[in-house]
Amino acid sequence: MLQEKHIEEATTYYMEHASKKVALKFLQDYKKAVADILKVRYFQVFYLNFRGRMLTKFPYIVFYTLDDEQELIIIKAVFHTAQTPQKYPHK
Repeated sequence: MLQEKHIEEATTYYMEHASKKVALKFLQDYKKAVADILKVRYFQVFYLNFRGRMLTKFPYIVFYTLDDEQELIIIKAVFHTAQTPQKYPHK
């Protein structure tokens, strides 16, 4: 899945350019954002039907959609905020 690739790329980047400790803090921040999404569900809509939750300490947004019928939260992407919005997920 795309979001798993994004998490892996970010973790690898932090391990190579910072430290293992920073990479682990990134993962913790990501997990907290996901936990918040599971609790609140209705964070800001960024565009179309994509909602987003910013990480607290790292410049990333977790993009997700809601399937209210099946009560699902579907994480679509973990997006670095320095990237152009044209790279936002489209599906």
